[in-house]
Amino acid sequence: MSDSDPVKTSCVRYCKLKLALVCLTVVSLSVMAGWGAHDLFHRYYDRSANRKIILKGFRFTSPLLDVELPEGMKDRYAPIPFKKKIEEYIQAQVKAGTVRNVSVYYRDLGDGSWFGINETREFNAASMMKVSVMVAWLKRAEKNPQLLGQKFVYDGKINYASMQSIKPLKTIVAGKPYTVDELLHYMLNYSDNNATYLLFNDLQPDELNSVLDGMDISNHMYDGGNYLTVHGYSGFFRILYNASFLNHEMSEKALQLLSLQDFPQGIVAGVPKGTVVAAKFGEYELGSQNVDGQLHEFGIIYHPKGAYILGIMTEGRDAARQAEVIRTVSSIIYAEVDAVTSR
Repeated sequence: MSDSDPVKTSCVRYCKLKLALVCLTVVSLSVMAGWGAHDLFHRYYDRSANRKIILKGFRFTSPLLDVELPEGMKDRYAPIPFKKKIEEYIQAQVKAGTVRNVSVYYRDLGDGSWFGINETREFNAASMMKVSVMVAWLKRAEKNPQLLGQKFVYDGKINYASMQSIKPLKTIVAGKPYTVDELLHYMLNYSDNNATYLLFNDLQPDELNSVLDGMDISNHMYDGGNYLTVHGYSGFFRILYNASFLNHEMSEKALQLLSLQDFPQGIVAGVPKGTVVAAKFGEYELGSQNVDGQLHEFGIIYHPKGAYILGIMTEGRDAARQAEVIRTVSSIIYAEVDAVTSR
């Protein structure tokens, strides 16, 4: 990528403001990987105390965005019963060489109980950071919904989608005008990097910083990538579900867009057909020789008797096996939630 490339120039400018979106690195095949904001990454936190996420910047009020119980505790401090089963499955897969590393985050959206497995392990969030771009645009649209009709034209000079290992089924076409609404659709449903480039390029650093700070996203940059843990990423889905950063209309729109994601190999393959799943996947270095690739998925599963969040981040040398781990963890947890809530 040349120094005169507008995408690289934009990334450098954003890094200086502690907010950088990693765009189109040919070597890593990771496109639109994310950005760093927060110099201090909260890798360790007090699990013995409740976490409260409060929206800052208000003088007379203190909006409560989210409350988190101590890890592993349900009502009356009963432990979540199936964490051990997931741990044993993951340990077996790592021992067998199916994957090198796996992290899992689960949260019951009814009572707020949650658990993390290998939760301090950092991964490159890659395309999952597209959720931030969506939220920033929907935040704009709260004040002026007509912005969703604003049009952009992709010039086609660089096909950013061609660098993705998991190719989008559909991409925007060069020379054709697209509304923001349409671009959001391509970015979230097909993970189209060409659409992402147009949307990201029009945002200001403070808009994206506001999203990361307001949604409790702890992340940082190194080696040209955006790294975080499963817990660090979970704020997007916790707070979208609560409709406490975006208003109810825009939170509904965000999760509706995410419910149309086209990634049938992952979480959705582990739940009964017809179950609504609002999710986003990400991939990094998949297909590279002698390098561990990463494949992740995070989302909300709308179980008939109660929604829950599930995030799975994997690292290994076989993308098909990594996808199998994601859908198996999804299947185990769905069955366990189904058994518990059916009593």
